[in-house]
Amino acid sequence: MKQRVAVKGDMSSARLLQVAAHLFREKGFLATSVRDIALAANMKSGSIYYHYPSKDALLEAVMDRAIGAFNDAVGAALAALGPDQTFQGRMRAAIGAHLRTVHQYGDFAVASRESLDKLSETSRKAHVRLRRQYGEIWRQLLEDAKKSGVLRAEVEIAPIQLFILGALNWTSEWLDPQRVDLEGAADHFCDLVLNGLVRQAASARSAGRARPSPEYPSAPRSRRRKS
Repeated sequence: MKQRVAVKGDMSSARLLQVAAHLFREKGFLATSVRDIALAANMKSGSIYYHYPSKDALLEAVMDRAIGAFNDAVGAALAALGPDQTFQGRMRAAIGAHLRTVHQYGDFAVASRESLDKLSETSRKAHVRLRRQYGEIWRQLLEDAKKSGVLRAEVEIAPIQLFILGALNWTSEWLDPQRVDLEGAADHFCDLVLNGLVRQAASARSAGRARPSPEYPSAPRSRRRKS
């Protein structure tokens, strides 16, 4: 009986987190009340505090879920590759994993991106450390390629890293995964990056994996909120 109650509690907590992430994305953190979250989750307002002590704690959990998903997905994708994998292959794996996570965890990713300044100072510093840990995966990937001579000598790692992640993150605002194949899009984005980074553009298209550029439907209106 206790196990059944625990499972039900875990399911309710997961549902609550998903609803909160969706509302934070749609309305913004400040404009979303605990009552809004409770109504959307079909719960009583007081029941929320059984799972999370405050709305702030809910936001922290949403943001931790987002960065954890990126870290796990990209880390696993790179770990699955053999030690002899080329930089191009590793970059394709990382870009594909990050892009899939943006859309699999869309509400979490966008809410996290827009709500960092809503965290308390202590929580914000802790979350920034998690973001930096994730960024280190990309920095190391690019640094290794530069040291090995694959990247052009004048390439600066920091702006390239920010450019790649920023471009992939922003697809949440215009790329509809129901209308565009994410794998094809990931290959396309990777070709765009590699053709501007590696010494010879032809080497970016390893083993004939590159695909024709997909057709992207008209971008939907952004759902971002400033609050």
